[in-house]
Amino acid sequence: MSVDIINILNFFEKSFSDITRQYEWDNSNRQIIVDYGKVKKVALALDPTKQVIKKAIDKGCELLITHHPLFFGKINSITKGNLLSDKIIVAIQNKLNIASYHTNLDLADFSLNDYLAEKLDAQVIDGFIKEGSEKYYKFVVYTPVGYENKIIEAFDLSGAGQIGNYKKCTFSTIGTGTFEPGNNTKPFIGEHGVFEEVKEARIETIVPEKNLSRLVKNVINAHPYEEVAYDIYPIEISKTYSLGRICKLNTKTDLKSFISHISQKLGCAIKYNFLDDNLIFDEFAVVTGSGASLWKHCKQKGIKVFLTGDLKHHDALDAKEEGVVILDAGHYSTEKIFMEYIQKVLETKFGIEVITIDEEESIKIWR
Repeated sequence: MSVDIINILNFFEKSFSDITRQYEWDNSNRQIIVDYGKVKKVALALDPTKQVIKKAIDKGCELLITHHPLFFGKINSITKGNLLSDKIIVAIQNKLNIASYHTNLDLADFSLNDYLAEKLDAQVIDGFIKEGSEKYYKFVVYTPVGYENKIIEAFDLSGAGQIGNYKKCTFSTIGTGTFEPGNNTKPFIGEHGVFEEVKEARIETIVPEKNLSRLVKNVINAHPYEEVAYDIYPIEISKTYSLGRICKLNTKTDLKSFISHISQKLGCAIKYNFLDDNLIFDEFAVVTGSGASLWKHCKQKGIKVFLTGDLKHHDALDAKEEGVVILDAGHYSTEKIFMEYIQKVLETKFGIEVITIDEEESIKIWR
Protein backbone atom coordinates (compact mmCIF):
# COMPACT_ATOMS: atom_id res chain seq x y z
CA MET A 1 0.00 0.00 0.00
CA SER A 2 1.15 3.56 -0.68
CA VAL A 3 0.14 6.95 0.67
CA ASP A 4 0.80 10.54 -0.38
CA ILE A 5 3.86 11.83 1.47
CA ILE A 6 2.06 15.10 2.23
CA ASN A 7 -0.47 13.20 4.34
CA ILE A 8 2.31 11.81 6.53
CA LEU A 9 4.03 15.19 6.83
CA ASN A 10 0.79 16.96 7.68
CA PHE A 11 0.09 14.31 10.30
CA PHE A 12 3.34 15.10 12.11
CA GLU A 13 2.99 18.86 11.69
CA LYS A 14 -0.70 19.39 12.46
CA SER A 15 -2.23 16.33 14.11
CA PHE A 16 0.10 13.96 15.95
CA SER A 17 2.18 16.96 16.95
CA ASP A 18 2.10 20.70 16.27
CA ILE A 19 4.99 22.20 14.31
CA THR A 20 4.22 25.67 15.73
CA ARG A 21 5.18 24.48 19.23
CA GLN A 22 8.85 23.92 18.42
CA TYR A 23 11.39 26.20 20.10
CA GLU A 24 12.74 29.14 18.09
CA TRP A 25 16.23 27.63 17.93
CA ASP A 26 14.94 24.35 16.53
CA ASN A 27 14.46 23.21 12.92
CA SER A 28 11.72 20.59 13.13
CA ASN A 29 10.33 20.31 9.64
CA ARG A 30 10.85 18.96 6.15
CA GLN A 31 14.60 18.68 5.72
CA ILE A 32 14.93 17.21 2.22
CA ILE A 33 11.87 16.68 0.04
CA VAL A 34 12.81 15.21 -3.32
CA ASP A 35 9.33 14.17 -4.43
CA TYR A 36 5.84 14.94 -3.09
CA GLY A 37 4.58 11.66 -4.54
CA LYS A 38 3.58 8.34 -3.04
CA VAL A 39 5.38 6.57 -0.20
CA LYS A 40 5.30 2.81 0.32
CA LYS A 41 7.93 2.42 3.03
CA VAL A 42 9.02 4.70 5.88
CA ALA A 43 12.13 4.47 8.05
CA LEU A 44 12.37 5.86 11.58
CA ALA A 45 15.53 6.75 13.49
CA LEU A 46 16.71 9.02 16.25
CA ASP A 47 19.49 10.66 14.22
CA PRO A 48 20.09 11.16 10.47
CA THR A 49 23.61 9.72 10.49
CA LYS A 50 25.42 8.46 7.37
CA GLN A 51 24.74 4.88 8.46
CA VAL A 52 21.03 5.57 9.06
CA ILE A 53 20.59 7.25 5.67
CA LYS A 54 22.38 4.35 3.95
CA LYS A 55 20.23 1.75 5.73
CA ALA A 56 17.04 3.62 4.81
CA ILE A 57 18.12 3.64 1.16
CA ASP A 58 19.21 -0.02 1.23
CA LYS A 59 15.83 -1.01 2.73
CA GLY A 60 14.02 0.72 -0.12
CA CYS A 61 12.45 3.50 1.95
CA GLU A 62 11.22 6.67 0.26
CA LEU A 63 10.93 8.64 3.52
CA LEU A 64 13.16 8.83 6.60
CA ILE A 65 11.74 10.46 9.71
CA THR A 66 14.14 11.31 12.52
CA HIS A 67 13.77 13.01 15.88
CA HIS A 68 16.96 15.08 15.67
CA PRO A 69 17.19 17.36 12.61
CA LEU A 70 19.68 16.88 9.80
CA PHE A 71 20.59 20.56 10.03
CA PHE A 72 19.66 23.53 12.21
CA GLY A 73 21.14 26.64 10.62
CA LYS A 74 21.38 27.86 7.05
CA ILE A 75 23.59 26.09 4.52
CA ASN A 76 26.06 28.28 2.64
CA SER A 77 27.22 25.59 0.24
CA ILE A 78 26.91 21.91 -0.61
CA THR A 79 30.39 20.56 -1.30
CA LYS A 80 31.37 16.92 -1.76
CA GLY A 81 33.68 15.77 1.03
CA ASN A 82 31.85 17.72 3.71
CA LEU A 83 29.92 15.44 6.09
CA LEU A 84 26.59 17.29 5.97
CA SER A 85 26.89 17.90 2.23
CA ASP A 86 27.57 14.23 1.56
CA LYS A 87 24.43 13.25 3.46
CA ILE A 88 22.35 15.69 1.43
CA ILE A 89 23.86 14.55 -1.88
CA VAL A 90 23.34 10.85 -1.13
CA ALA A 91 19.74 11.42 -0.04
CA ILE A 92 18.88 13.42 -3.15
CA GLN A 93 20.66 11.02 -5.52
CA ASN A 94 18.68 8.12 -4.08
CA LYS A 95 15.39 10.06 -3.88
CA LEU A 96 15.19 9.70 -0.10
CA ASN A 97 12.97 12.30 1.54
CA ILE A 98 13.99 13.29 5.08
CA ALA A 99 11.83 14.98 7.71
CA SER A 100 12.77 15.65 11.33
CA TYR A 101 10.42 16.37 14.21
CA HIS A 102 12.23 17.41 17.34
CA THR A 103 10.98 19.78 20.03
CA ASN A 104 7.46 19.79 18.59
CA LEU A 105 7.35 16.11 19.62
CA ASP A 106 8.81 17.01 23.03
CA LEU A 107 5.93 19.48 23.47
CA ALA A 108 3.20 17.35 21.91
CA ASP A 109 0.06 16.41 23.82
CA PHE A 110 1.37 12.83 23.85
CA SER A 111 5.11 13.33 23.93
CA LEU A 112 8.23 11.25 24.41
CA ASN A 113 7.80 11.85 28.13
CA ASP A 114 4.30 10.37 28.15
CA TYR A 115 5.50 7.23 26.40
CA LEU A 116 8.45 6.86 28.76
CA ALA A 117 6.05 7.12 31.70
CA GLU A 118 3.98 4.32 30.18
CA LYS A 119 7.10 2.18 29.77
CA LEU A 120 7.83 2.65 33.46
CA ASP A 121 4.22 1.76 34.46
CA ALA A 122 3.70 5.29 35.81
CA GLN A 123 0.74 7.63 35.46
CA VAL A 124 1.19 11.18 34.16
CA ILE A 125 -0.45 13.58 36.60
CA ASP A 126 0.73 16.97 35.28
CA GLY A 127 3.07 18.81 32.96
CA PHE A 128 6.50 19.62 34.36
CA ILE A 129 7.42 23.01 32.84
CA LYS A 130 4.60 25.01 31.27
CA GLU A 131 5.75 26.38 27.90
CA GLY A 132 2.65 27.96 26.37
CA SER A 133 -1.01 27.62 25.55
CA GLU A 134 -3.30 27.59 22.53
CA LYS A 135 -6.30 29.92 22.24
CA TYR A 136 -9.66 28.45 21.27
CA TYR A 137 -12.69 29.87 19.47
CA LYS A 138 -16.35 28.90 19.17
CA PHE A 139 -17.30 28.57 15.51
CA VAL A 140 -20.98 28.66 14.48
CA VAL A 141 -22.36 28.11 10.99
CA TYR A 142 -25.90 27.95 9.56
CA THR A 143 -26.77 25.39 6.89
CA PRO A 144 -29.97 24.00 5.35
CA VAL A 145 -31.23 20.87 7.10
CA GLY A 146 -29.79 17.76 5.47
CA TYR A 147 -26.28 19.17 5.01
CA GLU A 148 -25.14 18.83 8.63
CA ASN A 149 -22.90 15.82 8.02
CA LYS A 150 -21.00 17.57 5.22
CA ILE A 151 -20.32 20.50 7.53
CA ILE A 152 -19.23 18.23 10.38
CA GLU A 153 -16.82 16.46 8.02
CA ALA A 154 -15.39 19.88 7.09
CA PHE A 155 -14.94 20.60 10.81
CA ASP A 156 -13.04 17.35 11.27
CA LEU A 157 -10.90 17.89 8.17
CA SER A 158 -9.87 21.29 9.57
CA GLY A 159 -8.82 20.08 13.02
CA ALA A 160 -11.92 21.46 14.75
CA GLY A 161 -14.30 19.68 17.10
CA GLN A 162 -11.60 17.84 19.06
CA ILE A 163 -12.21 17.53 22.82
CA GLY A 164 -9.76 15.20 24.55
CA ASN A 165 -9.86 11.86 22.74
CA TYR A 166 -13.23 12.67 21.13
CA LYS A 167 -13.53 14.09 17.61
CA LYS A 168 -16.40 15.61 15.59
CA CYS A 169 -17.78 17.24 18.76
CA THR A 170 -20.60 19.62 17.78
CA PHE A 171 -23.98 20.88 18.95
CA SER A 172 -26.90 21.60 16.61
CA THR A 173 -30.25 23.35 16.88
CA ILE A 174 -32.95 23.74 14.24
CA GLY A 175 -34.44 27.13 13.39
CA THR A 176 -35.71 29.28 10.55
CA GLY A 177 -33.40 31.24 8.28
CA THR A 178 -34.70 34.08 6.15
CA PHE A 179 -33.29 35.83 3.07
CA GLU A 180 -34.26 37.40 -0.23
CA PRO A 181 -31.93 36.77 -3.21
CA GLY A 182 -30.88 39.86 -5.14
CA ASN A 183 -30.61 40.22 -8.93
CA ASN A 184 -26.92 39.37 -9.13
CA THR A 185 -27.13 36.21 -6.99
CA LYS A 186 -27.17 32.51 -7.82
CA PRO A 187 -29.31 31.20 -4.96
CA PHE A 188 -29.12 27.53 -3.96
CA ILE A 189 -32.68 27.90 -2.64
CA GLY A 190 -35.31 30.43 -3.75
CA GLU A 191 -35.76 32.95 -6.56
CA HIS A 192 -34.65 36.51 -7.23
CA GLY A 193 -36.73 39.05 -5.34
CA VAL A 194 -38.73 36.47 -3.40
CA PHE A 195 -38.55 36.45 0.40
CA GLU A 196 -37.66 32.95 1.66
CA GLU A 197 -38.00 31.11 4.96
CA VAL A 198 -35.87 27.97 5.19
CA LYS A 199 -35.46 25.36 7.91
CA GLU A 200 -31.77 25.53 8.87
CA ALA A 201 -29.42 23.91 11.35
CA ARG A 202 -27.19 26.02 13.58
CA ILE A 203 -24.02 23.92 14.11
CA GLU A 204 -21.34 24.95 16.59
CA THR A 205 -17.95 23.56 17.54
CA ILE A 206 -14.63 24.64 19.03
CA VAL A 207 -11.40 25.17 17.15
CA PRO A 208 -7.82 26.09 18.13
CA GLU A 209 -6.61 29.41 16.76
CA LYS A 210 -4.04 27.76 14.50
CA ASN A 211 -6.82 25.94 12.58
CA LEU A 212 -9.34 28.77 12.39
CA SER A 213 -8.57 30.08 8.89
CA ARG A 214 -8.43 26.55 7.51
CA LEU A 215 -11.81 25.82 9.10
CA VAL A 216 -13.46 28.85 7.50
CA LYS A 217 -12.08 27.90 4.09
CA ASN A 218 -13.17 24.26 4.31
CA VAL A 219 -16.65 25.10 5.58
CA ILE A 220 -17.22 27.58 2.76
CA ASN A 221 -16.08 24.96 0.23
CA ALA A 222 -18.42 22.33 1.71
CA HIS A 223 -21.43 24.64 2.15
CA PRO A 224 -24.22 24.67 -0.47
CA TYR A 225 -24.96 28.40 -0.11
CA GLU A 226 -23.39 31.11 -2.26
CA GLU A 227 -23.01 33.30 0.84
CA VAL A 228 -22.20 31.43 4.05
CA ALA A 229 -23.35 32.85 7.39
CA TYR A 230 -20.99 32.03 10.24
CA ASP A 231 -19.94 33.50 13.60
CA ILE A 232 -16.62 33.32 15.47
CA TYR A 233 -16.39 33.93 19.23
CA PRO A 234 -13.25 33.93 21.39
CA ILE A 235 -13.81 31.68 24.41
CA GLU A 236 -12.21 31.58 27.83
CA ILE A 237 -10.49 28.23 27.47
CA SER A 238 -7.03 27.30 26.30
CA LYS A 239 -4.88 24.19 26.08
CA THR A 240 -1.60 24.40 27.96
CA TYR A 241 1.40 22.44 26.73
CA SER A 242 4.48 21.53 28.74
CA LEU A 243 8.01 20.22 28.53
CA GLY A 244 8.39 17.06 30.60
CA ARG A 245 5.90 15.36 32.89
CA ILE A 246 5.26 14.80 36.57
CA CYS A 247 4.51 11.13 37.09
CA LYS A 248 3.17 8.89 39.83
CA LEU A 249 4.03 5.23 40.41
CA ASN A 250 1.40 2.69 41.46
CA THR A 251 3.20 2.05 44.73
CA LYS A 252 5.88 3.79 46.75
CA THR A 253 9.41 2.62 46.13
CA ASP A 254 13.02 3.25 47.09
CA LEU A 255 15.71 4.66 44.82
CA LYS A 256 17.64 1.44 44.21
CA SER A 257 14.48 -0.41 43.20
CA PHE A 258 13.43 2.43 40.92
CA ILE A 259 16.85 2.61 39.26
CA SER A 260 16.74 -1.14 38.66
CA HIS A 261 13.25 -0.79 37.21
CA ILE A 262 14.37 1.96 34.78
CA SER A 263 17.45 0.02 33.73
CA GLN A 264 15.40 -3.09 33.03
CA LYS A 265 12.67 -1.29 31.07
CA LEU A 266 15.06 0.82 28.96
CA GLY A 267 17.93 -1.65 28.74
CA CYS A 268 20.53 0.90 29.75
CA ALA A 269 22.92 1.87 32.52
CA ILE A 270 21.87 4.65 34.91
CA LYS A 271 24.10 7.41 36.24
CA TYR A 272 23.07 9.37 39.33
CA ASN A 273 24.32 12.19 41.55
CA PHE A 274 23.63 10.54 44.93
CA LEU A 275 21.48 7.93 46.66
CA ASP A 276 19.32 8.56 49.70
CA ASP A 277 18.60 5.18 51.30
CA ASN A 278 15.86 6.73 53.43
CA LEU A 279 13.93 8.19 50.50
CA ILE A 280 10.64 6.42 49.79
CA PHE A 281 8.60 8.04 47.00
CA ASP A 282 5.95 7.52 44.34
CA GLU A 283 6.27 10.78 42.35
CA PHE A 284 9.05 11.78 39.99
CA ALA A 285 9.61 14.19 37.09
CA VAL A 286 10.89 13.25 33.65
CA VAL A 287 12.37 15.19 30.72
CA THR A 288 13.67 12.97 27.94
CA GLY A 289 16.90 13.73 26.11
CA SER A 290 18.93 16.59 27.53
CA GLY A 291 17.15 17.92 30.61
CA ALA A 292 19.46 17.65 33.61
CA SER A 293 19.92 21.44 33.77
CA LEU A 294 16.19 21.76 34.55
CA TRP A 295 16.49 20.11 37.97
CA LYS A 296 15.74 23.40 39.78
CA HIS A 297 12.11 23.07 38.72
CA CYS A 298 12.01 19.91 40.85
CA LYS A 299 13.12 21.94 43.84
CA GLN A 300 10.34 24.47 43.21
CA LYS A 301 7.69 21.75 42.92
CA GLY A 302 8.87 19.65 45.86
CA ILE A 303 9.90 16.70 43.67
CA LYS A 304 12.82 14.67 44.96
CA VAL A 305 13.57 12.45 41.93
CA PHE A 306 14.27 13.61 38.38
CA LEU A 307 14.72 11.21 35.45
CA THR A 308 16.46 12.69 32.40
CA GLY A 309 19.71 12.63 30.40
CA ASP A 310 22.97 14.52 29.85
CA LEU A 311 23.87 15.09 33.51
CA LYS A 312 26.77 17.49 33.99
CA HIS A 313 29.16 17.89 36.91
CA HIS A 314 27.90 21.16 38.39
CA ASP A 315 24.23 20.25 38.01
CA ALA A 316 24.94 16.99 39.83
CA LEU A 317 26.66 18.81 42.69
CA ASP A 318 24.10 21.62 43.05
CA ALA A 319 21.12 19.27 42.87
CA LYS A 320 22.66 17.00 45.51
CA GLU A 321 23.09 19.93 47.90
CA GLU A 322 19.42 20.84 47.33
CA GLY A 323 18.29 17.26 47.93
CA VAL A 324 17.22 16.46 44.34
CA VAL A 325 18.26 13.06 42.99
CA ILE A 326 19.03 13.15 39.25
CA LEU A 327 18.86 9.83 37.43
CA ASP A 328 20.59 9.99 34.05
CA ALA A 329 19.36 7.23 31.73
CA GLY A 330 21.05 8.89 28.77
CA HIS A 331 19.93 11.11 25.92
CA TYR A 332 19.81 8.15 23.54
CA SER A 333 17.97 5.67 25.75
CA THR A 334 15.25 8.06 26.90
CA GLU A 335 14.42 9.11 23.32
CA LYS A 336 15.10 6.10 21.08
CA ILE A 337 12.16 4.17 22.53
CA PHE A 338 9.68 6.66 21.06
CA MET A 339 10.49 5.37 17.57
CA GLU A 340 8.76 2.07 18.43
CA TYR A 341 5.62 3.99 19.38
CA ILE A 342 5.67 6.10 16.21
CA GLN A 343 6.08 2.93 14.15
CA LYS A 344 2.85 1.49 15.54
CA VAL A 345 0.99 4.78 15.06
CA LEU A 346 2.02 5.15 11.40
CA GLU A 347 1.31 1.50 10.57
CA THR A 348 -2.16 1.76 12.10
CA LYS A 349 -3.10 5.11 10.59
CA PHE A 350 -1.70 4.74 7.07
CA GLY A 351 -1.41 0.98 6.60
CA ILE A 352 2.10 1.26 5.14
CA GLU A 353 5.32 -0.54 5.96
CA VAL A 354 7.35 1.21 8.65
CA ILE A 355 10.74 0.11 9.94
CA THR A 356 12.81 1.33 12.87
CA ILE A 357 16.49 1.45 11.99
CA ASP A 358 18.93 0.01 14.51
CA GLU A 359 21.38 2.63 15.76
CA GLU A 360 24.42 2.62 17.98
CA GLU A 361 24.46 4.81 21.05
CA SER A 362 26.94 7.62 20.51
CA ILE A 363 28.34 7.43 24.06
CA LYS A 364 29.57 4.03 25.21
CA ILE A 365 30.07 2.91 28.82
CA TRP A 366 32.84 0.50 29.84
CA ARG A 367 30.99 -2.12 31.85
